[in-house]
This record gives sequence, structure tokens and C-alpha cells, in this order.
Amino acid sequence: MTDAPVAHDQETKRYSLSFTQEWFLTMDKGDDSGPFGSRYLIVFALRITGAVDLAVLQGALDDVVARHELLRTLVVRDADPPYQMVYPPCQVPLEVRDLPPVTGKSREMVIEELFVEAEGGTISTREVPLLRALLCRFDHRDSALLLTVHHSVSDGWSVGVIMRDLGAFYEARVSGAAPKLAEMRQYREYVEWQRASAASTDDDGALSYWAGKLDGAREFVMPTDHGHPERYSQPYSMHVFSIDADTMAAAAALANAARGTLFMVMLSAIYVLLNQITGATDLTVDAVTAGRNELEFHNTMGLFLNVLPFRTEIAGCASFRDVVMSTRETFVDAMAHELPAGLLEQTFPDYIRSREDTRMAQFLISDATPQDGAMILPIAEGAKGLDERPLQDAETHDLPGGGTVWYLSMEPGGPLTGLMQFNLDEFEKSTAEGWSAGLKRILASAVRDPDQDWRQL
Repeated sequence: MTDAPVAHDQETKRYSLSFTQEWFLTMDKGDDSGPFGSRYLIVFALRITGAVDLAVLQGALDDVVARHELLRTLVVRDADPPYQMVYPPCQVPLEVRDLPPVTGKSREMVIEELFVEAEGGTISTREVPLLRALLCRFDHRDSALLLTVHHSVSDGWSVGVIMRDLGAFYEARVSGAAPKLAEMRQYREYVEWQRASAASTDDDGALSYWAGKLDGAREFVMPTDHGHPERYSQPYSMHVFSIDADTMAAAAALANAARGTLFMVMLSAIYVLLNQITGATDLTVDAVTAGRNELEFHNTMGLFLNVLPFRTEIAGCASFRDVVMSTRETFVDAMAHELPAGLLEQTFPDYIRSREDTRMAQFLISDATPQDGAMILPIAEGAKGLDERPLQDAETHDLPGGGTVWYLSMEPGGPLTGLMQFNLDEFEKSTAEGWSAGLKRILASAVRDPDQDWRQL
């Protein structure tokens, strides 16, 4: 059966794929669990105060799709080579539900249930647009807008772009003024830039850096409680944990002293945790990065996220502070020589083949810290309808290849919220809980005395 998209009457345009899209293709299983499956979604929501003009909301949603081509772009996978097909602007499906009062449940609880329902929904990658909206109204002054976008055309940064632009278009339609939007470039333009840049990667030493860094490297594998199933029998589960603001403030102070970032300190603590789990000291951990090093593409919606292997040897570190400094060096060097994940895997297949099984329980970290201005919807609370409160932003889908993902959301001056995603076919819930508890203990001890032996944390 072909995966060709459903035909449209108007003219379409074809463009090359990005390396990230090609990387997604290598993980596609041809079913709903893969990167192009109908359940590979990102769901996010906004709590709305004030009356909502449905016609204005529909128009604003359609404006977002008109502005960002990728929301109306399909990947034709059975072509040789595969390509992107951009379709003309189209209308976003908008469902409206009027919610009656529910005894014994707060409105927040109802929204959570609707959120879970949206996460269990589907979006076909054979039909545009790849965005869906659900407006849930408690009364004429209180609503929630749930937006679902397919992950093959979006990432966490793009969620902020969508929310910001939706707010600007809504305000413009209410006021009759032109929308206040920054200049942006389309994702296909990014692909052109990326392809041109890849042709000159030898110039900055990126290939030689990764050749040395990945020589003998093995991706870290979480020991599972159960074997790796051919197919999962249930959806992925989540374990949410938090680390208090005082501990995170001390971690931030340590990061500043090391001329590093909070994420470097967290990665250092994770290295120590992984050593305690397996005894390994030569640790290669994959971590998600924004993949947006070029300022001209900061307002572009699309699949930019990248995954880089961060390999650090901690055996020679005497203290936790030493681990942080080694992690900092790894991070800075890796980012200075960043290559797209798809290009990295094409260029260094031996690193990929070092995995003993294609369904290993790999360990992946996602730094969910929002970028400056990326998660703010610029609409004042009140009659315009949409306010500035992002309600949720989470990815709840099967992980390509199995394994675990840890999402770390770090707000300056506040606590850390962590979310661990795993499948009960591989891991017991108590195992996930034990890992998060271990990370909390390690970090709390480390920031109290960063000069102590990291092996004693």
C-alpha cells in the first residue's frame, strides 16, 4: 500500500528533506508507533479567560497554517528519494465542546482528562493540515484551547512559535490592525541552508571531531526489568518528579562558578547516577538539543530538534566539581561541532551498529527549558480571549526504538520538574521511581559539597 498523500485540487510544490526528517524516516516502522504514525503527536493547551469569538479563533488558526508552510506539508516516503510536498493554505479542524459542571471534579481536573484524551487521538500524515484544535467552554468567560500537532513537523520550540503567532493573529483580527509578527523564513529555506552547510562541514573540523569522539563509544543502555518485546502491548507510562527550588538554586550557583549552565550540572548528576546503576565511567548519553543555531530561523516552525551523543569519561575526576568541568568541556566541544543527527548517523554508522539490539533501552535526555520569549503568548488577559498562561506542553507518544526519555524542565529561580517516559513492558514503575529518587539524592548531596568525592554521593 502506497503512503502517497491524499490528492488536493490546487498545485503543490516539492522540496528536499532535512537531515532530521531523514533521521525520522530511518526510525519509521510503517505503523502508528513510528515517527510518521498517526499517534506521534505533541499536545499543548492554553487556559482562556474572557469571551472567545469562534470566527476570529478559526481565522487565527488558519492564519497560522498559512504563515507556516510546514503545517501543510507532507513527506512522501515511498518516492526515491523521499521529498516534502507543500500544499496551499487550508482550514484547521476546530471542535467546540460546551462542558457541563461535573460534581466532584475541578475544572483543572476536567482539562487534564481532556488533555489525556487529545494525547490518545490521531492525525494522519497523509492529509493536511497537521494541526487540530479543540475549544472546551466551561462558560462564556472560562475555556481551554487544546492544540495537537504532529511531531514530524514540530518540536518543543515550535510549540512556542505556534502559540505566539496564534495570539498575534487573534489580536489582529479583533483590532483590525496588522498582526505584530517578526520576520520569519520557511522550513524549506532552512533545509536549503542546512544542505549547503553540510557540504562544507570539513571546514570547521566537525567530522574529525566526531570521528575521534565516537571511536569506541557505546550508547548508554538502561538495564531493563524485562526483555525487549517485538511490539509493545501498552502505551508508554510516565513518572513525574520534582527537585526543590533551593537545591536547584545551589545547582545554578555551581554552574555559574564553573562558567557553565544548569543543564551541565544536571547532566553531571545523571552521569553519577548511571555509574551507580551500571558501574561504567566512560558514559555516552544522547541528549536533545534545540538545533537552532542560526538566529534567522528562530521564528520558523518546524522539526529542528537534534540529538547529540555526549561522551564523558569520569574515572579521572576526583570530585563532583571535576565531573561538572569535564561535562562542560564535552558539552561545549559537542555544540561547537554540532551535526544534525541524520548526518551524524550517516557519517558514523559504526556508532549506530555498536548497539547490541535495535530495541535497546537507550537513555535520552530532553532539556525542556523554554527559550527567551519562545513560550509566551503575547495577548493580554481579558476581552481578547487568550491570555499568557501556557497550561501544558508535553509529548506523550511511543519512543522510536524503545527506551527511556527524561524531560528536564528547569525554570530560573524555581524548582525542576522532571518527567520520565518508559514502557511497563520493559520497566517496572518502582524502577523509574528509584532512579528519580537516586538523582535527587545525588544532586542534593553534590551541591551541598561539590568538592567531595563523586563516588561517595
